[in-house]
Amino acid sequence: MTRIRPFNLRIYISSLNELQAVLALGLAVLIGSVSFPLNVCAQAADQKRLVQFEQSLESLRHRYRIPGLSAAIVNNGLIIWARGFGFQDVENQVPATPDTPYRIASITKTFASMLLMKCVEQGRLNLDTPIRSYVPGALEPGVTVRHLFTHTSQGKTPGQKYIYSGDRYSLLTKLVDSCSGQSFREALAKTILDRLEMMDSVPGQDMEFPSSQVAALFTPQTLDRYKQVIQRLAKPYVVDSHGQFILAPYPNRNISAAAGLISTARDLARFDAAIDRHLLIPEQRQEQAWTNHVNSKGHKLPYALGWFVQRYGGERLVWHYGYWGTFSSLILKVPGRNITLILLANSDGLSAPFAKALGGVGDVTGSPFANLFLQMLNDPGFDWLTQVNVRLPDGFIAAGDVLVSISLRGAVSNKAIISIQ
Repeated sequence: MTRIRPFNLRIYISSLNELQAVLALGLAVLIGSVSFPLNVCAQAADQKRLVQFEQSLESLRHRYRIPGLSAAIVNNGLIIWARGFGFQDVENQVPATPDTPYRIASITKTFASMLLMKCVEQGRLNLDTPIRSYVPGALEPGVTVRHLFTHTSQGKTPGQKYIYSGDRYSLLTKLVDSCSGQSFREALAKTILDRLEMMDSVPGQDMEFPSSQVAALFTPQTLDRYKQVIQRLAKPYVVDSHGQFILAPYPNRNISAAAGLISTARDLARFDAAIDRHLLIPEQRQEQAWTNHVNSKGHKLPYALGWFVQRYGGERLVWHYGYWGTFSSLILKVPGRNITLILLANSDGLSAPFAKALGGVGDVTGSPFANLFLQMLNDPGFDWLTQVNVRLPDGFIAAGDVLVSISLRGAVSNKAIISIQ
């Protein structure tokens, strides 16, 4: 127990009524029945903007023939909005929700990035080491870990030209095996998924019927949970020439550094919050992962270390997309605004029509889904963050953080920590 100075609370609200409710709950927990002067300066967020965003997102889903779509917006580590649209299972009319599991395709690369940057931070991996040191005979001589990491391993001189290649990126799987001392699958599960309590995420669809060797890496309870999640997995669809949804086979059920993770919009929100809170790697190492590769001519290329990075209207955008024939995905972060959009779909509709812009040149604004979100952020009235200033009287005593539950109108329940700063 220590004497404290005046402090700030940072809380996210969607109405003044909710501000009062959150303050009443949080401060009652924090100080009991003590009364004190309170100065609150708040601006209510306009729900109309999110309603319009929802309606426009649903219109895009229909336009690009997506059977099921799950979405979330995360602001400062809290889900401020989450929805499901359409069906995760068309035949049985099972609605998509924020908890629907999907194959997230190449967004898996961002998880591989986290594991590899953790190895760099621990001094176990040098990005300029030739890939052949880890995978004998792989690729051309002179290709380094950095070249694979930044999609610059192809061309006459490695490191000079960006050409997106999931197949080449998958070779980084063996690097995680080597530098972490665990298989990629185990490192992903135990370093990230378990730690962040991503309970609806599975390191590979093949975990439904794992080999005895793979099964030995996990507890029976974990294996059972994985099977239950896979049973809820969104069905994969293609669209025929008449615009009808046709059930299709699942993609390769294995997992690598390039693709294969199963997750939900809500679980990816946990991952996003952990990135921003620097729970897995320090801030400077994350910044390194978000720094564009620059070739010898001084040209900044679109890919960094496991993430696309670009500028848009004065803001830095950090993002990745996923694209399989039956699944697609997008995670779009705006670090300067501490806000993230997450989209998951059970067809290729989020990515296939815009593949030349996304993977081809690394421009997320080629996606109308991304543009819809960015346009909402550019509205000068859009601001979900409310700063609440509270001054305690001299002599007030408190200690530690207090965890309170908050519920945003039109959003999902979250938890927030009220802490002394």
